[in-house]
Amino acid sequence: MSAPSWKQIPLAIAATISLAGIAATVPAQAVDFSQCVDLALKQNPQILGARAQVAAAQGGIRAARGHLLPKLSASFTASESNNALTVFGMKLSQRQATFNDFGAGQFTGPGSLGVAPDNLDHPGSYHNYGTQLKLDIPIWNGGAIWGRLDQAQAMLKAAQSGDEMAKQQLIFALLQAYEGVRAADAGIMVGEKAKAAAESTVKTTQSLLQRGVVVKSDLLSAQVHLEEMELALQHAQDAKANALEALAILIGWPADKPLTVDAPVQPAAPGADLPTLQAQAVADNAGILSLRHQVKAAQAGITVARAAYLPHVNAMAIQEWNGRTLGNAAPSYTLAGVLSWDVLDFARGGGMDQADAKRQQALAVLQEAQDKLRLQVAQVWRSAREAARRVQVRKLATQQMEEAQRLIRLRYENGVETITGLLRGQARLDQVRAELVEARYQEAIERGALLLALGKLDTQHIAAAGPSPAAKGVAE
Repeated sequence: MSAPSWKQIPLAIAATISLAGIAATVPAQAVDFSQCVDLALKQNPQILGARAQVAAAQGGIRAARGHLLPKLSASFTASESNNALTVFGMKLSQRQATFNDFGAGQFTGPGSLGVAPDNLDHPGSYHNYGTQLKLDIPIWNGGAIWGRLDQAQAMLKAAQSGDEMAKQQLIFALLQAYEGVRAADAGIMVGEKAKAAAESTVKTTQSLLQRGVVVKSDLLSAQVHLEEMELALQHAQDAKANALEALAILIGWPADKPLTVDAPVQPAAPGADLPTLQAQAVADNAGILSLRHQVKAAQAGITVARAAYLPHVNAMAIQEWNGRTLGNAAPSYTLAGVLSWDVLDFARGGGMDQADAKRQQALAVLQEAQDKLRLQVAQVWRSAREAARRVQVRKLATQQMEEAQRLIRLRYENGVETITGLLRGQARLDQVRAELVEARYQEAIERGALLLALGKLDTQHIAAAGPSPAAKGVAE
């Protein structure tokens, strides 16, 4: 990960609102990191979207389970027809058929057997009111129903893992923004120290000029340096304002309400070796878990596709009422068991191929993600280790440069050092102080990135660090 600059702290999200109009007389409310997490989880769009996916997956399970249970349907039909077969069927279902419907009135003996019966062939219009209750009972459908249920359960677990991954990614973005504010505060301290040192240099140079030890150009150089430090301090203050705006967006903070952060935090540093951490990441990372569940869902899809090759057994019970009026209907029932088997179906082979291809694709995506995660853990682990070492080096460098600059200033005040040497030493001191701020920020972010890769980035693994390490190091 690239190191941030105290003059321009990288943020997880671009600020689009402004807090510049907040009145200075209104005290800013300090929020700690845990409060930021709680606020963000309540309103962040990514979290809301992940929760919606979980809800949709839960609905899919309910739908799949519903197919295991009997289904009761009701229908009412009002119909009229003069179709000979339909009319005769209506009369039979109403139990109203008579011998006369067969043309009994036209039958005069064996000689009339060839006569077409008018009542049967030309019955005229007839109507029927039919009410039906139908109960469909699934028994076995080649495993398709259970396969869909397995599929839905796997997708729910995938969505839940996706929700957990979204939470951890949000916490990481909050860590960047929150510690960005803390780093900006430390940057302001660096700027204030640099400005104070520049002001002291101007006063010292004025005194030396009056005594004839230095020339006027030295005073002008000192004054120019002071203006540059004032500009750098303003830049640091603007960086803090930008960091606060980005944090405010992440947590949904009102634009008209001043905001500041409380104590700094420091993610825990995992103590295991690299191979162990890589194994933990592959086992626990929420994104990997989500992909594994997607593989299981694809495997269940093969079960669903295979059901097309197997027989299906179902049962049904039907209760009907048919009549010419609503209040006078003849009841009837039907009980049936149905065995169906598509012995020859050339389309189902394509369904199996598609299901198997989806499984292979899911496996490939999972393997690629696991390989990238192992590489990511290795890179972040080394970066975190390097960042911790860099903090110690920058801290020592700051202490040494402060002492060196103190000696340079004494020599300048005694007229044995030039203004150029003094300003060069001060610039180097300002630089190492800024580098210490960067190193502290980088250490926290790299640790957070490692915990994110391990699937363990939560508030329990991000503890309050007491006084700001960056500010403490600058002040020492």
